[in-house]
Amino acid sequence: MSEFRVTAQRSDGWWALEIEGPGLRRPAHTQARRLDQVEETVRDLLALRFDTGVDDPSTAAWRITVLPVLGEELATEVARTREVRQEADRLREDAVSRSREAARHLHEQGLPHRDIGALLGVSHQAVGKLLAG
Repeated sequence: MSEFRVTAQRSDGWWALEIEGPGLRRPAHTQARRLDQVEETVRDLLALRFDTGVDDPSTAAWRITVLPVLGEELATEVARTREVRQEADRLREDAVSRSREAARHLHEQGLPHRDIGALLGVSHQAVGKLLAG
């Protein structure tokens, strides 16, 4: 697998891209309007550079790592935000699991869906989904 490193830096409303990796004697350069377009743009450039088709199986093995240049303060803020979002996802999964288990136990005690919903702070329709899952 070939690994390519892409440094992306803002320049006049675009991301200026510098690509380094195996087979490139010196960095290649291109640009993309948005970060979500970088990987496809880089794959297109590399396919041209190595004279392969974008759909060629060898291009699928290319690993492209995009490193946006944001500055230390902004990079720290973005990293912290991603950490908090991951923790929120983990907590959300835990809440669903615990809710499912509690709903099942309450249901086994004969409580109706509306009472289970009131106890857990969810709708009775959500209780049905918890019990079905």
